[in-house]
Amino acid sequence: MDRPLLSLATQRWKLALHDATADGQRVATLECRSVKRGVASKWVDVKEITDEQVQEARARLDQLIQTMPQVSDAVAMGFRWVANECPDANPSDLWHHVIYRHLLAEGWSDATWKRVSGYALERALVALYNDRLLARDLRMRILPKAAATAFLLTLGTPVGASKVDVFVEGRIDEEWMIFGGVHVKSSIAERIQDDVPASLALMSHGLLSIVLTMDAKSYPPPHGECVNYGELGARSIDTDKARIKRDYIEKTGQFDALFSFNLRTPPSASNTPSGKRIHTMGLHDPQPDQLVQFLVARWAAHPKARAP
Repeated sequence: MDRPLLSLATQRWKLALHDATADGQRVATLECRSVKRGVASKWVDVKEITDEQVQEARARLDQLIQTMPQVSDAVAMGFRWVANECPDANPSDLWHHVIYRHLLAEGWSDATWKRVSGYALERALVALYNDRLLARDLRMRILPKAAATAFLLTLGTPVGASKVDVFVEGRIDEEWMIFGGVHVKSSIAERIQDDVPASLALMSHGLLSIVLTMDAKSYPPPHGECVNYGELGARSIDTDKARIKRDYIEKTGQFDALFSFNLRTPPSASNTPSGKRIHTMGLHDPQPDQLVQFLVARWAAHPKARAP
C-alpha cells in the first residue's frame, strides 16, 4: 500500500543528505554555539525556511512560553506553528535547530529540555495526527497515568505507564478501543531500551507498538559541524558498520515499526531480517501518509482490541 510514498520518502532522504542548495531554495543560516568557552560557533543551513521565518517562530515561541500555563504546551504549539509554516523543511531540523538551540541560547539546560521536550513532542504529534485520523475512526490519545497503568496491568506485565507515551485507538460504533502504543522520542538514545519490555508486552497480546522520533542529533563545535544527522546511520551511510540502534527494529524487531521525521534518516529496505522497518517521512507528506496508512491497516487487522 505504501510503496509510492516510500519512494517519495527515499527521494526526499537523498535530497536531505545532498549539501548543494538549489537556486531559489529558501535557506536559513543559523548559529550553532559550542558549550565550551573560547570555541568559535559553527553556522548551519536549514533548508525550506527563511531567516525571517526563524525569527518569527522564535519570537512566537518566547511569547507562548511567557503566556501559557504549561511550558510543554507552549513548545508543542510553537513547533506546530513553524512546521505548518514551513511544510517542506526537514521537521527534525525545525525541532533541533529552530526550537532546541534557541532555548539553549535562552539559558535552558539540557536537563530542562529533556524534561519538557518529551511531553511537548507527544502533544504536537497527537494534535497534528488526530486531524488526519479522526475521519478514519482512529485517534491518538495521551491517557491519564491511572488509566494507562490500569490498562497496562491487563497485559499481565508490571509495565509502568511512563513506558508508553501515547495510545492508539479505533472506534467501533461509539466505543473507542486501544489497539496499540506509541513511544515518542526526540532522539534514539540508549534509553529507548527502557521501553522494550512494554513494547514486547503489547506485541505479545497482538497490539501495535511503534516509535515516532525526530531522530535529532548533531555535534556542536569543536566536535562537529552541527549537521543534524541523527543516530540511525545517516552520518555513515556509505560505511559498512554495525548499526545497533537500527537493529532494534530491523533485526530484533523490538518494535513493530519506527517512523522518523528526520529526512536524513535512511529508510529500511523493503525486506529486513525481522520484517519490521524504519520509515522516513515529513510532517506534511501527501495524505494518507505512511504513518496513517500503517495505522489504518493495523486497525483493520485488530477489530477486537482491548478497551481502556
